Amino acid sequence: MDGGVALSRAARRLQSELEDDGVVIDADDGMRALILDELEYARRPPQFERRTPLYGSMVVPLDRSLITAGELVDLIPLDDHPLAIARRFADGRSTFLAIQPDGTRMLAAFRRSVQYEADMVEIQADTGAFIVQRTPVLGVTRLFTPSATVEWAGYRWTSRPNARAQHDLLQPYLPGIASPVLSGLLELAVHWLSPGRVGATLVVPVTHGDSGLDLDRALATPELSVTARHHYPALLAALMQTDLATVVDAAGRPHHIGVGLHWTAEAERAVEVDGGMRHRSAARYT
Repeated sequence: MDGGVALSRAARRLQSELEDDGVVIDADDGMRALILDELEYARRPPQFERRTPLYGSMVVPLDRSLITAGELVDLIPLDDHPLAIARRFADGRSTFLAIQPDGTRMLAAFRRSVQYEADMVEIQADTGAFIVQRTPVLGVTRLFTPSATVEWAGYRWTSRPNARAQHDLLQPYLPGIASPVLSGLLELAVHWLSPGRVGATLVVPVTHGDSGLDLDRALATPELSVTARHHYPALLAALMQTDLATVVDAAGRPHHIGVGLHWTAEAERAVEVDGGMRHRSAARYT
């Protein structure tokens, strides 16, 4: 860290924890100092009448602005309010404290709830802000960065690459899948199904058609697409109630759910997979 950027005692301790757990916050010194303070506050906010408040904040680079969120957000100046008071108005669901390295503070009041992981990832991509949140469910502390979701597991810090980072890694190995379709599949899997604790197998038969797919008892889906973000809630709801695989065509339309997967005896002998039946069947089918 730059010697000119002073870290609070709590921030220094938190930085050591993150380093011990192999988590790197890729931001300049001034930004990182603010992020650490906000992350530590979200993890241990002061209780009031034995209640632990929710919290959310956005550390915004000087060359970026939340105005890019358009009509979704109303920005209210908080420069005249001490930080401890300003934080009381940020609930991490619809309101967030927005701060910048030059000391500017605003209340970002969103016109709808933006509490879910998928919302946070989208806003982060649009604004470039580092978003800190104490979640309404289970009070989990997490940080959304340009490449990952950093989360406090109660005993250690973890870092999960987001869908954008996964896309960049996987696209060179999947030339048969169009980039928008791969992006949609990953966003659905990483930021909708996974946070919802919903397991699913998504199959894109690029060259082999229906070979190995058991469609006898499969269910046809409505005209949905993994490239349309507003279709994800419908897919999440259906997959939460359906076992087996989902088949997605080259254009991104998931046309059948509840599809069985067949594999050869050779694949069964060759592939040993830890995990449940969904993992084994997907690996052997592949």
